[in-house]
Amino acid sequence: MKATQLRQTILQSAVQGKLVPQNLHDEPAAALLARIRAEKAKFASEGKFKKEKPLPPLTENEIPYDLPDGWEWCKLGTLGDVQSSKRVFTSEFVDNGIPFYRGTEIGALATGQKRVPKYYITESHYQDLASHTGKPAIGDLLMPSICPDGRIWLVDSEEPFYFKDGRVLWVRLIKGFLNNSYIQQALKARLISDYANIASGTTFAELKIFLLKGIAIPLPPFTEQGRIVAKLNELMALCDELEAAEKKLGNLDSRFAEYLPKSILQAAVQGKLVPHNIHDEPADKLLECIKAEKAKLVKTGKLKKEKPLPPITEDEIPYDLPDGWKWCRLGDVCQVNPRNKLADEIHVSFIPMTLISSDFFGGHQQEQRIWREVKSGFTHFAEGDIVIAKITPCFQNKKSCIMRRLKNGFGAGTTELHVLRPIHVLPEYILIYAKSPDFLDDGVKNMTGTAGQQRVPTEFVRSALIPVPPLAEQQRIVAKVNELMTLCDALKAAHETPVGAPIAATVIPFPHQEEETEMLMAARGAMPKAPSKTLQDARNRLFED
Repeated sequence: MKATQLRQTILQSAVQGKLVPQNLHDEPAAALLARIRAEKAKFASEGKFKKEKPLPPLTENEIPYDLPDGWEWCKLGTLGDVQSSKRVFTSEFVDNGIPFYRGTEIGALATGQKRVPKYYITESHYQDLASHTGKPAIGDLLMPSICPDGRIWLVDSEEPFYFKDGRVLWVRLIKGFLNNSYIQQALKARLISDYANIASGTTFAELKIFLLKGIAIPLPPFTEQGRIVAKLNELMALCDELEAAEKKLGNLDSRFAEYLPKSILQAAVQGKLVPHNIHDEPADKLLECIKAEKAKLVKTGKLKKEKPLPPITEDEIPYDLPDGWKWCRLGDVCQVNPRNKLADEIHVSFIPMTLISSDFFGGHQQEQRIWREVKSGFTHFAEGDIVIAKITPCFQNKKSCIMRRLKNGFGAGTTELHVLRPIHVLPEYILIYAKSPDFLDDGVKNMTGTAGQQRVPTEFVRSALIPVPPLAEQQRIVAKVNELMTLCDALKAAHETPVGAPIAATVIPFPHQEEETEMLMAARGAMPKAPSKTLQDARNRLFED
């Protein structure tokens, strides 16, 4: 049971006479009520309370449950004076003076928050108001007129203040005859359990003075009121401890949900996620193949010749890699920000930033456009490309994905993207790297531009260091990350789902079908077998200028 639920259970037990034992020697509540009525009548005759017509007796329908012997049901108006304040107009507020509280401030005070008044009235105005209506004293009850959660403030300070008429209700209990803390808790319990039937209003349920007067209150003997309050204070302190523990645990859970995916991605690119296989062809062989492939593509005019990237220095290397892995620059294994050359009338996908998900498995949605409409002024991409948001905060929010199921295999979209077209490296592995903490942190450090319009420059992307595993190990890493991220999603869903509610299945693999995967891998040169004519055609299209 959560702390909030436990508080309500304890409170309801208290006002039903189930929290502390009864004592046969206590003066019964009926005798107490008789003395309260006499005292209230005396106050009315002295002008301390307004003279009011007697409240109608409680009916059986107004009594929600039976009470122990010695207890009595009574209406709140029987126990004191229920009223509000005199009207204060906006034009009468000043910058400093006596605090003026609205329902918002009263509700905050009821929960132990600091007094932070927004409005003030002058001292002389306050004294004038108090002379007509009186002023709240320690032990009085104040509450917002909209109060379904029972936010009732037991006035605990002699500091002067005034409050808004109608929106704040004021209960002055007959002092010396009641434990005001008990009445506060009993009224709170009634509001929480039956507010919809107590309040009125078409737009929102609100308490009125006459409604508040008529609320049925369970009244125990005076001495038992004290025992109930003492036990409530004891148990509510334990609930405070439970609530603090829940909050701490919730913070740990949220941090766990935040940091676990980061840890998985970081472990993946550091070679700590899956076992190594000495029989895998090492990454330096893969890089040689990539270099040869790039030279071939440049020679055939399918890839523009780029300026050489600087050699990697020892100072740049952040950590050691497993045997068979190799450091290189991202521009060594990917074509960065390529352009497509297509017929003007071909239909393609169009993807603005809003259609790119920040979730690991989120992927993207897409619209459809004609190529001549989007070939200029937009970013180009093709099936299997990785796109990475370059502008803040989209970059930090990990808006990156693999382009899948593009119309005719091509698309265009927001200019705030960097596009990576991998060669002989799995796009899924590149995506893992693009979402890893190291890449994101370094990207943020290298952003340029003014605040709110900072971007990751192209040269940073080309020069960024990427640890490249053997191709076979890339496949194992992708499979393991897929598996673990699915579990992370399930854990997150379980944490966010209320107890008892069904948890939807969250098994979402990398968003492409087996056939598409095979075609793309072959197009990238990632499959050991020779591609078919269909696959070869896909490869040729992919690297067109």
